[in-house]
Amino acid sequence: MSEFSLAVWSHSITDFGGKDDITRHANRLAAGGFDLMIPCVKNPPGGVDFLTDLAHVNEEYPDWDPLRVLIDGCRQRGIKVHPWFCVFLEGDRSRLLKEHPEYTARNTEGIRWGCMCRPEVQDNVFALFEDLAERYEPDGLHLDYIRTGGPCRCEFCKAQMREQGVDIEAAEAADPAHEQWTQWRVSRLAAFVRRMHELTAGRGIELSAAVFADYPDCIVQQAQDWVLWAEEGIVDYLFPMTYTPSARVAWARTVSHVALVRDRAPLWEGLSKHCEQGRLTPALLADQARTVLEAGARGVVLFQYPSVTDDDIAALRALRSS
Repeated sequence: MSEFSLAVWSHSITDFGGKDDITRHANRLAAGGFDLMIPCVKNPPGGVDFLTDLAHVNEEYPDWDPLRVLIDGCRQRGIKVHPWFCVFLEGDRSRLLKEHPEYTARNTEGIRWGCMCRPEVQDNVFALFEDLAERYEPDGLHLDYIRTGGPCRCEFCKAQMREQGVDIEAAEAADPAHEQWTQWRVSRLAAFVRRMHELTAGRGIELSAAVFADYPDCIVQQAQDWVLWAEEGIVDYLFPMTYTPSARVAWARTVSHVALVRDRAPLWEGLSKHCEQGRLTPALLADQARTVLEAGARGVVLFQYPSVTDDDIAALRALRSS
């Protein structure tokens, strides 16, 4: 099989342990042929795992700065690092919502979100990304949870749509007014991605995004029109989260994704070792990777690092040499 790109998500900087452990993990990634590491540094509870004055830094984050050591260690071995934010997800450790509870989204999910449509919420997340880029000079930045958490009906959203003649409390899915509301939400999210691309392009670094595999359904529920982002050229990579134990399902989704994007952005399929429907053995992981690559994906992104075994890495290495 021809060469393909390989990346992995990590849900916590604590996955890498101490300084010596980070060096060991960086060596493991390099030996495994990984091109990109994506560590989560703004997590669902709203705290962050990097040094900044703009948010609550998690108490577990040590003074020796694991993110800095990880970026340096990977860069020395030719591996890029795109720090990952759970972008608009804000939990109990969110400084923003503690100081401004009125910015909380009123949506359909049970976890706490900032209202993505509010300029103040977008400004806060953007400032965090900008601060990280300035302090750490990573190879890129990564967007996850780049969505709304369901349609928000907070006072800001109701007022904004009321000015356009739409009552979002009354709008039903079949109403033209509901489509107007959806398109406004899509435009607000796209505006943030556009702003992020201006930031990364201006610094000469990359912008990647984890996106829903179920396009276009994610447009209505989550305002996530990632094909629009590709059309506008405001993302450098798209990583659909194609989490399934079925190679046939992974193939079908990848065919759809490739046809939708049409080379306007490199598309790497996200594969999960453990998902709700089942688990992938090393052989099944390699088979699924082969399937999505044959369907047109340019790379594979694994979720997530602690679940990736040496046998998984060996199976993927064998796939590359086949």
